[in-house]
Amino acid sequence: MIGSLVLAGYAALIGCAVPGRLARAAWVERAPRIAVLLWQALMVSFVVSLALAWYHLPASSEHLHGLLGTAAARLDDPDSAPHGAEGLDVLVPIGLTALWPAAWFGWVTLEARRRRGRHAELLELVGRPAPELRAVVLDHETPAAYCLPGRRPRVVLTSGALNALTTAQLQAVLAHERAHLTGRHHLATAAVEAFARAFPGLPLATAARESTAELLEMVCDDRALRSSSARALADAMCEVAAGGVPRAAFAAGSAAVLTRLRRLLRPSAPLHPAVRGGILLLGLVAAALPYFMTCGPVVG
Repeated sequence: MIGSLVLAGYAALIGCAVPGRLARAAWVERAPRIAVLLWQALMVSFVVSLALAWYHLPASSEHLHGLLGTAAARLDDPDSAPHGAEGLDVLVPIGLTALWPAAWFGWVTLEARRRRGRHAELLELVGRPAPELRAVVLDHETPAAYCLPGRRPRVVLTSGALNALTTAQLQAVLAHERAHLTGRHHLATAAVEAFARAFPGLPLATAARESTAELLEMVCDDRALRSSSARALADAMCEVAAGGVPRAAFAAGSAAVLTRLRRLLRPSAPLHPAVRGGILLLGLVAAALPYFMTCGPVVG
C-alpha cells in the first residue's frame, strides 16, 4: 500500500506541480528541442506512475518483475494456478491505464489524417503547383504559409504571401515549414493532444499542449536560421502572422509570435552542452523512476 501511495504521490507531483515550473523556465527558449522531449518524458512518467500505482494496490508485497515472471509462467502453462496478486488479473487496471492515452493517440492521429486528406483534396482542386518552390500556391490575397504533413507532405503558400514576401523572406518561410515536415512534428502534436484528451483538466496535459506548440515553432525557427537571417525570418513572420490555416497544418506565423520575434531579434546564448546533457538525463530519470520505485525494496 505504501508503494502505491508513493507512486500516486509521484504522479501527482509530475502531473500538478512540475508543469508550471517547466512552462515558466527561462532556459526552454534556449533549447526548445530538449524542452519538447522533456514534456514527452513527463507524460510518459505520469502514465507509468499511475499504472504501477494500480499494480501496487493489490500487490503491495510483489515486485514488478514478479508480475513479469507470472506472465511468463502463464504463457508456458496456461492452466497453471495464478500466484501473486491473483495471477494476471492485476494486468487489467494496468493495461487500461496505459492503453487509455494510447487509444486517444490513435483516435487523434486518425482524426488529423482525415482532416489532412480532405484539405489535400481541396488543394488538388484549387491549388497550383510551384515546382521551383517545392510548394503549392493558393490564389488568396491574405499572406499565409503553412505545411500539410502526411504521406504526401507539402508546403502551401498563398499568392498574397508571394506578393508580400521578398526572396529572402520567402526562403526563410519555406525553410521553417520544411523543418516541420522533416521533423514529423505532427506526431509530437498528436501526442500532447491525445494526452490532454485522456486527462482533461490535468495541469501537465494543459501545459504540455500549449508549450509544445510554441516550442515546435521555435525549433523550426532555429532550423530556418541555418540558411536565413533572423531579420528576414522575423519580417516574414510579421507578414504571414494574420493568415488563417487549417487545424491539421503548421504555420510560420502561429503560436506566440511576439515571443518568437523577441527570441529572434534578441537571441540568448545557447545552453552549454553539459547543461543540455543534464536536462536530457533528468528527463530519462523522470521517465524511469517509477519503474525503479516498483522494482526496488518492497516497502509494503
